[in-house]
Amino acid sequence: MLSSLFLSFREGLEAALVVGIILAQLSKMNRKNLTSTVYAGALVGFIVSCIVGFFGFQGAQRFEGEGTKVFEGIMMLLAAAMIAYFILWLHRSNQQGADIRSQVSKKSDRYGLFIITFVSVFREGLELVIFNLTQITNGASSIVLGSVLGIALAIAVASIIFKSSIKFNLGIIFKVLGIVLILIGGELFSEGLIRLWQTGGELVEKIGMVAFIVPALYIFLKPDIQKWRKVPNA
Repeated sequence: MLSSLFLSFREGLEAALVVGIILAQLSKMNRKNLTSTVYAGALVGFIVSCIVGFFGFQGAQRFEGEGTKVFEGIMMLLAAAMIAYFILWLHRSNQQGADIRSQVSKKSDRYGLFIITFVSVFREGLELVIFNLTQITNGASSIVLGSVLGIALAIAVASIIFKSSIKFNLGIIFKVLGIVLILIGGELFSEGLIRLWQTGGELVEKIGMVAFIVPALYIFLKPDIQKWRKVPNA
């Protein structure tokens, strides 16, 4: 449940922040009359994600025995690949805000806003579905509970960020979440190898985790390391 809670919190927080940025941009443009369209797009994106997740989980549970291990292994490697993609897309949180504001300014009609919000929320929901499909051997109730709690927590945190007078550094928030995500990615990568190879055991697990985590952390933290090196000594 903890894994589902964290992953749903991270994906939910990003989706909630996207919606918040769109609403904030509309407020600056004095187009608050379009807020209902934004909420509608977010709601539809969430509902479609839930439908995809439901049918995906139902289909995955039809696998039995070795088939279940192979399916979970494939999903774990796919989830690890998604995390690796996130790592290579550096400064995503900073760029994303500017991109969204630009899109809202250019597409300030109801249809355009609905599509932007729907795609943003559905994308994060689809990523969460793939993450959850790596745990089909776990009870559905624990996955659902973890996901619901994570999403609720994400919405609460996003609301605090946008409504509070305290200035939060989103870069640091996503940096911490990114590091934890890398650790989870290393575990998924190694577990996926074990389920597909069905041999090697602990040795394959250690090699897989090191092979994923070490280069991922280096790539992810490289810009920060370079900045620290450029700071002159006091």
